[in-house]
Amino acid sequence: MEQNAYSLTKLNRPSLANIFPRKQLFGRLDQLRKQPVIWVTGPPGCGKTTLINSYVEDSDLPCLWYQIDEGDADPATFFQYMDLATNTTALQEQKILPLLTPEHLQDISKFTPQYFENLYNRLEIPGILVLDNYQELPAPSPFHEIFHKGLSKIPEGLTVILISRTYPPQVLVRLLANNQMTLLGWNQLCLTPEESEGIIRLRQQGKETGETTLCLHGTTGGWAAGLVLLLEKAKRGGIDLQMLCKRVPEEIFAYFATEIFEKIDSETQDFLLKTAFLPKMTAKMAGEITGHPQASRIFSKLIRNNCFTEELFLAELTYQYHSLFRDFLLSRAKETFLPEDLAILCRHAAKLLEATGQTEAAVALLHDVGDWDAKVMLIIKHAPLMSAQGKNRLLEAWLDTLPEEMIEDTPWLLYWKGACRLPFDPCLSRRYFEQAFERFRKEEDATGIFLAWSGVVESIAYGFEGFAQLDKWIRILEGITPGLNPFPSEEIEERVVSGMFTALVLRQQQDSNIEEWAKRALLLAKGSSNINAEIQTLAHLALY
Repeated sequence: MEQNAYSLTKLNRPSLANIFPRKQLFGRLDQLRKQPVIWVTGPPGCGKTTLINSYVEDSDLPCLWYQIDEGDADPATFFQYMDLATNTTALQEQKILPLLTPEHLQDISKFTPQYFENLYNRLEIPGILVLDNYQELPAPSPFHEIFHKGLSKIPEGLTVILISRTYPPQVLVRLLANNQMTLLGWNQLCLTPEESEGIIRLRQQGKETGETTLCLHGTTGGWAAGLVLLLEKAKRGGIDLQMLCKRVPEEIFAYFATEIFEKIDSETQDFLLKTAFLPKMTAKMAGEITGHPQASRIFSKLIRNNCFTEELFLAELTYQYHSLFRDFLLSRAKETFLPEDLAILCRHAAKLLEATGQTEAAVALLHDVGDWDAKVMLIIKHAPLMSAQGKNRLLEAWLDTLPEEMIEDTPWLLYWKGACRLPFDPCLSRRYFEQAFERFRKEEDATGIFLAWSGVVESIAYGFEGFAQLDKWIRILEGITPGLNPFPSEEIEERVVSGMFTALVLRQQQDSNIEEWAKRALLLAKGSSNINAEIQTLAHLALY
């Protein structure tokens, strides 16, 4: 009785319920059936089995469905169950399949073609033979070679569809080279935004807005199981779907743990946990953070096994994990590593990211682990270039995530807060510049003093509180300039001279030194690479 129940599991096509039909992929499968073998591969939960099952249902083609498991590594087991499958399916005239008798075991290569030829003769044409869960066969199994021989005998009109989480084993790759097999992979199996919307409407009775649909699709990245798990979580818990876009539920983490992470070896687990701190990485970066000399080999294995790992063909071959899978890995890493080891790992990752131009990712990583000192150093280092590139909004967003007391105690953070606010709120920016100026004076930081002074003057000139306050800052510069000459750099000299001339033009045009400041400002402006500064100086010269 147990064997019969088990047989039904192996030989029955899965039932369909509440399934969204992927018509676009149905059309794609119609085209692919021009070749005798289709290999459908993708990560767990991407909808491989559901797609083929619903396609068979939609096409109304006769189908023999076979669930592979580890027991099929023994060819005798496969032949036994396949014989049972053909006997329980509506087929053509019942020709007896050859039996795998002991004498055939000594030379199974001769038995295989005869067996498959008889098997195919029993199937209706046109028709489909599906072998699901091919990844359950161990790599060293003789089944792969046997099946390779069997696939060479497929008659015209019959399509063999192999469903697997992994790419074809080496022996079956020959079929690809000989144009006998085609692949339907993860890139094609990903849900489109329209398909995600269809699934959401099907399960939520059309309640959700287009904005929510886009949010869910972006969060899941086209991964069908992830979308379904989010929808079920929302339905059971009465949770707003927009909230689930921001916080990944434990059900998805549990799925990753049981379906992928716990099934791989400890070396690869360690590799995944450490590299998860790098949003995008080369094999060299992965090798540096993990200490593993064969990072390329591990990435190849992850991609071959569809472990939510993607190749990006940029200037250098780059890898990244699916966003939800990376969230899971980061969560698991924070549970696995000791706090001190985690801090070292994150600093190392941040340095690697910064070195490859991924500064934003480095700042986000240091924020997540609360390494404020390293984050401050990184912000101060990159703030000048970001400000010059007009990335004030991003820079201000970074600054706003720092503890307020840290900003108050660090004059450069006060200065950059002022610089970010200058175009939008000159009055507020002046207060930041003034605070920074006082702290720079205490620390005798000449560069900071001159830049903060220039910032104050610019904020008054751009503001709406009047120019009377410029008198104070003209006096201040006259008092500090003799002791701080020469200027720390030509760029700083240009800003200070332009600022002083601006202040005099707006407030003290009768000053005896204004002509000298005008000449210096014009000379520096002509040799400046900063076109905006040159225009500003020339405008004030014209006003003067």
